[in-house]
Amino acid sequence: MARDWEDIRYRGDAADVQELFDTYRVGDYLDTFEENRRRRDLGMRERLLKHGIRLTERLSPRIFRLFEEVCAALEIESRAEVFCLPDREMNAFAMLDVTDEGTESLIGITAGALEGLEDAEIEFVLGHELGHFLYGHNRMNALLSVDEDNPAATVLPPFGESLFLRWRKKAEVSSDRAGLLACRDFRSAARALLKVTFGLSEKNLNLEVDDLVAQIDEISGSPEMIEEAFASHPLLPIRLKALELFSRSERARRNGCLLDGDAVSDAELEKQVDDLIRLTRRYPARPLHEAMMRVLALGGALVLGADSEVNDEEVKVLVQLLHGVFTDEPEKEIVTDREEVDRRLPPAAALVLEEGDPGQKAFLLQNLTRIAMADGALMDAESDQILKLAGMIGIPEREAYAMMVSVVQSGGFSTDIKLNRIAGRFRRSFLRDEGGRPK
Repeated sequence: MARDWEDIRYRGDAADVQELFDTYRVGDYLDTFEENRRRRDLGMRERLLKHGIRLTERLSPRIFRLFEEVCAALEIESRAEVFCLPDREMNAFAMLDVTDEGTESLIGITAGALEGLEDAEIEFVLGHELGHFLYGHNRMNALLSVDEDNPAATVLPPFGESLFLRWRKKAEVSSDRAGLLACRDFRSAARALLKVTFGLSEKNLNLEVDDLVAQIDEISGSPEMIEEAFASHPLLPIRLKALELFSRSERARRNGCLLDGDAVSDAELEKQVDDLIRLTRRYPARPLHEAMMRVLALGGALVLGADSEVNDEEVKVLVQLLHGVFTDEPEKEIVTDREEVDRRLPPAAALVLEEGDPGQKAFLLQNLTRIAMADGALMDAESDQILKLAGMIGIPEREAYAMMVSVVQSGGFSTDIKLNRIAGRFRRSFLRDEGGRPK
C-alpha cells in the first residue's frame, strides 16, 4: 500500500496551496508557463551536466547508496538525478526541468554538503528535497517573477503574493517531515539543519532545541528581522521545534518512526505547529502599533458605514492600507458589527491617545480620510465620523480639518463618482435578461 503523503503534510502548506489554486487560478498559469518552457527547451539538466558531476553508482557509490536508501525509506520510486555542484557552502536544491522531451526531476547538492555531512544527515537533506517533489512545491516556483524591472516578488497580485510568501515557510515544514522519515533520526535531521544553515556541528554547539526555541521570544519582537533574514524559510528555532514535535507524533509513528512513550496526537501536533508558524506572520509586535491597526480597521469600518452606501473602492482602500502597513491578513481585523466596534475601538484609541506621537496620529487621520475619499466624494457624515475619531486620539478639530483638506488637495478626487454610478447601472443591467428578470 502506497504511503499517504497528504497524511504527513503540514496542513498549513496544503491549505495555502489550495487557496492559491482556488482564488488565483494558478493552475492555468502554471500549465501555460510549463508549455512555454517546453517550446523554448530551456534545459537546466544540460547546465548541470556542464558545470556539475552526475553522481552515478559507479562514480559515487556512497551517494548512490544513500539515495537508494532514502527512496526505500520513503517508499517511492524516484527517477531523480543527483548532481554535485562545485561549492564549498553546504546547500542543496530540487527543481523540475521542463523541456520538449519531458519533465526531469533534478537534485543538486554541493561539494561542501557531501564532504561535511554524515550519512544520516545527507539522507535528511535528500529526503527533504524529495519532499518538495512529492508535494509539488517546485512547480509553484514558476510564480516567482523574473522581471528585473518589476519590484514585485511574484506574478501574483499583492494579496496573492503575500499568501505565496507565507506559504513558502509552511512548505519547508512539510519537506522537513519527509527528510525525517528518510533518515529516521531527529538528532541527525537537526544536525543537518544546523550545519546547512550555519555550518555548525555539535563540536561547537550542543543541540538543545529548547534553548534555541527560547530565541523566538526575542526575535518575534522584531518583524523586520524575520522578513529580511528569513524570507523563504522559517526561523531555524521554529523549524527545529516543528520538526521535533513531528518526531514525537502519532503521524511519525504510523509512518515508520520508532517512538518511546506517548505520542503527540495529530490534532495537538498541527495546533502547536500552527502556533509556531504564526510567529512568522507580519503582525504588529508592539501594543501601540497593534492599537493603531485597530483604530484604522475599526474606525475605517465606521467611516465606511457613515453614509448610506458602502462603496467597493472604499473597502478596497481600507483593506490595502491594513495589508500594506500592518498585517498579512487584514480581513481578520475588519469588524462590521457596531456593538463589537464600540467595544474594541475605545481602548485602542485610548492607547494611541496616550502613547502615539503627532506623526502616528496624523497617519491615522489622513488614511481614514483616504478611505472616505475612495468613492470620489467626501460626505458630511463621513467628515463628522472622522472628526469624532480625531477627537478620540487627541487631534484638535482645527488640525483635523487641515489634515483632511490636505489629503483632498494632494490626492484630488481620483475617482469619478458619477462614472462609478453609470458603470454600476450598466453592470446591473448586464445581470438581467431582456424581460428585466435577473439572469
